[in-house]
Amino acid sequence: MLPTLQVLGDNVLIARSYRRGRGIQVGDVVSFASVIKPGERVIKRVIGLPGDWVLRDTPLGSSKSMMIQVPDGHCWAVGDNLEYSRDSRHYGPVPLALIYGKVLAVVFPWNEKRWIKNGLL
Repeated sequence: MLPTLQVLGDNVLIARSYRRGRGIQVGDVVSFASVIKPGERVIKRVIGLPGDWVLRDTPLGSSKSMMIQVPDGHCWAVGDNLEYSRDSRHYGPVPLALIYGKVLAVVFPWNEKRWIKNGLL
């Protein structure tokens, strides 16, 4: 999630009231159970909600880039550092049921605490 979050060292505040995707909007940063590594949590930005059409690859990713529609009960989540992120472009839509909550702020280290803003609004 660089540059929004550091790979190591950032501790975040997660609002559990957004659990299971309740109230999530496009652009929100969320924490969810990894779909490829059971037991791990990941943090990604939501760029598509049920019914939205999203580009499966980065615009210059391949000559066979295609649009897909996010299915009901799922979201499309990507990392802010697209070149190095393993996200929905690799494993597909994320079930909303796997979402733990919305990331609100970086709370540690103290000298870097800040609110996490919706980068798409």
